[in-house]
Amino acid sequence: MQRRLRTLITAAAVALLGVPVAAHAQNPRAGAPRTAFSAPDLAKVKWLQGSWVGTAEGESTIYQRFKFVDDSTVEITYYRDPAFGQESGTGRLYLSVGRIYHTFGSNRWVVTRIGDQGLYLVPQSTARAHFAWTYVSPDAWTFTMRTGVGGHEHVTLYNMKRVSP
Repeated sequence: MQRRLRTLITAAAVALLGVPVAAHAQNPRAGAPRTAFSAPDLAKVKWLQGSWVGTAEGESTIYQRFKFVDDSTVEITYYRDPAFGQESGTGRLYLSVGRIYHTFGSNRWVVTRIGDQGLYLVPQSTARAHFAWTYVSPDAWTFTMRTGVGGHEHVTLYNMKRVSP
């Protein structure tokens, strides 16, 4: 009896922990920053400019290139190969009406925190994963992706290393 009660309490706690996450996924404004961002905020992550190769345990290697085209837009190109010759997709990190968004295909995220040490993004529209880009050094950063809800969260950590063009 004691064991069954403990199991029920644990299951209820896990279910309750999942409620805010599920509600968050359905509310596109949840997690949005309370203060407006501006061009100087986006400039704090200029360390992203360049070509990067990312590795994570048990995952395929990723290849990305970030290009700041102006003070409000960063073009992101994804590649299939280490020579950065086979493009596999594009995205953007951009400033619009006091918010910073990241898009990839039909997915869109909104930046909730940004600073010299990186940024944190939460899903909007069809996106599901939360992720952070965290500065390590001029030639390294980490890409942490969190997927799943209700106690079934999966975290993938990519170590990104700068590649010479």
